[in-house]
Amino acid sequence: MAQQARKKPFEGLRVADFAWVGVGPTVSKYLADHGAEVIRIESSTYPEALRRVGPFVNDTPNIDGSGYYANFNSSKLCMSVNFKHPRGPELVRRLVAKCDVVTESYTPGTMARFGFDYESLSAGRDDLLMVSMPLYGQTGPWANYMGYGHVLQAASGFNHLTGWEDGPPIGTGIAYTDFLVPHFAAVAVIAALDYRRRTGKGQFIDFSQLEAGVHGLGTAILDWTANGHEQIRLGNHDMEAAPHNAYRCRDGRWVAVACATEKHWEGLKAALGRPEWCDMDRMRRRWQRLNEQKEIDRHLGYWFEDYTRAETEEEFQTEEGVEGPPVRKFTTKQVVELFQSFGVPCGIVQSAEEMHADPQLAHRHHYWKLEHPYMGLRTYDAPAFRLSETPGELTKAAPMLGEDNEYVYKDLIGVSDDEFVELMASGVME
Repeated sequence: MAQQARKKPFEGLRVADFAWVGVGPTVSKYLADHGAEVIRIESSTYPEALRRVGPFVNDTPNIDGSGYYANFNSSKLCMSVNFKHPRGPELVRRLVAKCDVVTESYTPGTMARFGFDYESLSAGRDDLLMVSMPLYGQTGPWANYMGYGHVLQAASGFNHLTGWEDGPPIGTGIAYTDFLVPHFAAVAVIAALDYRRRTGKGQFIDFSQLEAGVHGLGTAILDWTANGHEQIRLGNHDMEAAPHNAYRCRDGRWVAVACATEKHWEGLKAALGRPEWCDMDRMRRRWQRLNEQKEIDRHLGYWFEDYTRAETEEEFQTEEGVEGPPVRKFTTKQVVELFQSFGVPCGIVQSAEEMHADPQLAHRHHYWKLEHPYMGLRTYDAPAFRLSETPGELTKAAPMLGEDNEYVYKDLIGVSDDEFVELMASGVME
């Protein structure tokens, strides 16, 4: 007898997804990848911001061609509706009446202006769950400030710690908090769903991206509150590890090395062949090495330049002006294998192309290939975790704007065929 397919964790759950950009859509994507029916609610008159952000297919901007948008919204459906159309708000409320969860990340007050605040949407029912995820929460002096993850990573302190010690804050290069904050929001939603399962009652979650982001600062906050010590930018260095940096190989690639313990340091010395500088008195203890990071970087920089080679070069080479047997030269991959064999934490700094071909990610089935109506066959990221009994599944490519209008309007909202045509002609689906 064939084994019966396991029910997915959120199967039977329907989500009205108003959220924009990174944080909100990632939260609802966790639900979608694990069985929920998530319906994006958007409008061509004011499209979701990420639909206008590249990379675009063939470098041609198109509202349905953003790879950035697509990666946050796979496994979802999409209805288009103009909130400012006379019938728009009514149709949205009819859809929400068929949903269990509402997600949104607008500036506080935006949903209320259209009658989509929690009090309005939950009127007459006490089982609706809604999570609002603005940058700074619903209350406070910053509540009405607008911005994106690049703004938030500065406001939450990350930029202060990112950059060179003698230079200005430079940030992380990406909207860092967009990839940190959703985990906290998803856990809050799941906890509320568990409460709803046990009691039959929903609730409103006032979620602050700022407050969630602060949790990612490690010991920086505690160091200040407990010790009065303000941590500063350290470049690639670290307060607890030495060496801790990326070193350039002869082929132009880089290797990151991080020695946080005496065991790591002993392994590094063995991998390097125990050069004399490693045994200098000021290198003997970790707390001493933390004050010698520039000196360590100088020696390792020379080693990586002198003892590495390109793939096409000879494995053994004779050093110019040096008598004796030829010196072993390592490719970047061989350096990592050598260091790892001695227990040294290290890894190659990979490009996007190399990540796409990474054998570990392939083994883990991280990348999914999905066929998009406009973009064609493209790669999507899977969740970073695998549930043993109910693993996630990317069920479809990200939706084109209004792709599922017929299903949503007819099957869920309940309009007739004739009314559907009338609504299309009226512009409510723009």
